[in-house]
Amino acid sequence: MLSTATRSLAATAARRAAIRRNTSSITASVVAAAPVTSKLKCLALLAASSAVVLSQYDRKSSSVHCSALPVQGVPGTNLERTFLAIKPDGVQRGLIGDIIARFEKRGYKLVGLKMVWPTLEMAENHYKDLSKKPFYPSLCKFFSSGPIVCMCWEGKDIIKQGRQMLGETQPLASNPGSIRGDYSIDLGRNICHGSDSPESAEHELKMWFPEGVSDWKKSVDSWVYEG
Repeated sequence: MLSTATRSLAATAARRAAIRRNTSSITASVVAAAPVTSKLKCLALLAASSAVVLSQYDRKSSSVHCSALPVQGVPGTNLERTFLAIKPDGVQRGLIGDIIARFEKRGYKLVGLKMVWPTLEMAENHYKDLSKKPFYPSLCKFFSSGPIVCMCWEGKDIIKQGRQMLGETQPLASNPGSIRGDYSIDLGRNICHGSDSPESAEHELKMWFPEGVSDWKKSVDSWVYEG
């Protein structure tokens, strides 16, 4: 014979099963009797959920990496790249966001970004083409005096256009609207640096981004470039 405890457990399980059956039956009846508007809301919710799933799938399937490029990109094409740096004075003055925004708003693509505090040796290597100039030591000392923001920008004619957006090396000769024309006065505090040729872009990008940059697809490029 079954013990009292066993019979009690069996009875409890039977009652719970009956409650689940009754609850399911009631739920089904309520759904069946629900007003048309409620049913439409349920259908809308289902459709929205499906749309979210499809959207997530679409993002996953379309967010693909571009074919890997050399860090310097392809000069003379829409995949041309340049190295731009916000110098210690630009960082200290809080101009990072505005400088990045100018290039983004024009349509250029940011594929590399990091903050680095250069050593004196790194500064000397960066400016080695100016090593014969009398201002070389002070330039290197300043460039290594605090953090800089290293950027790799990609787009059509970015090397030339990037330098035009920065302005003249001598800020007082820069046009209003350029970065130096708007934010700089003194030659020794001219905010930023930009590669001046494909060769210097390659040298500087390989130096500052030895790990490479991000080859990503910008979905709005069809609204930036024709064809």
